[in-house]
Amino acid sequence: MASTVCSKIPETIRNGNGRHHVDIITEGQPKVLDTTDQIPKLPLASWKGQGARVEKCREHFQNKFQSSPTFYVRVPGRVNLIGEHIDYCGYGVFPMAIEHDVLILGRAQVSTKAVLRLTNVEDQFEDFECSVDEIRSILRNREQGVAPSWYLYYLCGVLGTLEHMANAEGDVYLTEICVDGRVPPRAGLSSSSALVCAAALATLVAYEGTLGRKEMATICAKSERYIGTEGGGMDQAIAFMATAGTAQLIEFVPKLNGEKVVLPENAVFVIANSRAEANKAASSCYNVRVAECRSAAWIIAKLEGLPNFSEIVKLKTLQQELGLSLKEMSELVSKHLHEEPYAVDEIAQILGMDVNELKSMPLMAKINVAEVPLKLHQRAKHVFEGKAFVNSFASLTRITRTVFLEHPVKVSLLLLRLTEAERVYEFKKICELNTGEAGASNKLVELGKLMSASHSSLRDLYECSHPRLDELIGLSKPFTYGIRLTGAGWGGCVVALLDGERVQEYLQFLEKEYYEKNFGLSSFQSSVFVTQPGTGATILLG
Repeated sequence: MASTVCSKIPETIRNGNGRHHVDIITEGQPKVLDTTDQIPKLPLASWKGQGARVEKCREHFQNKFQSSPTFYVRVPGRVNLIGEHIDYCGYGVFPMAIEHDVLILGRAQVSTKAVLRLTNVEDQFEDFECSVDEIRSILRNREQGVAPSWYLYYLCGVLGTLEHMANAEGDVYLTEICVDGRVPPRAGLSSSSALVCAAALATLVAYEGTLGRKEMATICAKSERYIGTEGGGMDQAIAFMATAGTAQLIEFVPKLNGEKVVLPENAVFVIANSRAEANKAASSCYNVRVAECRSAAWIIAKLEGLPNFSEIVKLKTLQQELGLSLKEMSELVSKHLHEEPYAVDEIAQILGMDVNELKSMPLMAKINVAEVPLKLHQRAKHVFEGKAFVNSFASLTRITRTVFLEHPVKVSLLLLRLTEAERVYEFKKICELNTGEAGASNKLVELGKLMSASHSSLRDLYECSHPRLDELIGLSKPFTYGIRLTGAGWGGCVVALLDGERVQEYLQFLEKEYYEKNFGLSSFQSSVFVTQPGTGATILLG
């Protein structure tokens, strides 16, 4: 491969619409990264327990392309422990990477035309080939209302990365790619985002780019929107920024940042798939929720007299503009938003806009707002609800080891009254409390209460649960400290918090009472797993 990054960007990519373009790499000016932001590079041989998998992928690559791969990248899936549906509102979340990942083997060579060839080790996913110049039109013209083909997610990652690399003339490349995805699809564990991020990283390697983890996360969050889903950035952030052994508090304001948080030693997280499939891009449900939160922000901003109300698209931005606490924001929700569903005509009237103008706005155009009841009050309450910090403890920031150990019931009552945005920070604070052995079980109890309260809010206020999820949660409660849906919802997985002593008993119970009764024994092994915080995106050398 040539040494100049910029020379390899196809003309139609370099001269695209510019909506996401940033001059990150320039001719003769190699980017220097903070060592803490560099994407790790590790010997392929150091990736323990994956030898047979890598060899299978190599054989598949050889059979398809009659050549050998020259680079390897892997990107993990994730589980969000708490803080659901608030990243696109601008609030912090608390995910960790899981062991399940996407592995890509690739090869790039100089060609007369920029061509991308894709194959997947799983026979159910068809091969795909296109000119790089065609990617934008392929994504723009994809069929709406159906689950996107797997390769479309890959194209998102390619397009987003190339758009962010600087303009120059020169060589173009034929890129051959083999994908092996091990993140369960349509399960709320970020299989699609892992593929987008892996595609972006593979493209970066093929084109010899130099971008940091945070930049790549930001690029991928934007580029995945080409598939039509208005995600908030959590999945991509943890995919690149995760470190083994820790969860992370991911924040987006004032800029993307990740803070490592060590989970309690006695905490065990079990992920169980409800087997109700959830596909964000095939359904408008996810985008409807984003539109509801955005509309809530517009209306409150308008009624509070903010002249720039139409520019405020996130509830976090609105809170900052008004200079209010979460409790005060909750009061504004009650003041300005009625509980009955809104019609788009009513929203337009409140905002002083023509209804067709509102319908044509970027997000609104992606959903049929005329036929969807928009529950702005309930969605904003999920973010802001709760009479937080009203008792004598005032704030969990003041909880000491003594208070935690001597007054667990009072602490519990406080936790149950928090908002989803606040639950994220309280989860972190409890993880970091130095309670010693005496308080270890108390920690799990309180973390579990936060998780269960989160699910109740998602089920009742956000309405993104599913009967299968609720059944699985109901069966699990006797064995767990807390349990909640994870991911977008409407199916997919739950994440349960246990201590190590009850894990096997719990797994055996689920096998018999949920998976055997509903699906047969064969569905059990691929549907439930114990997980620990894994590492983020990695370039493998070998």
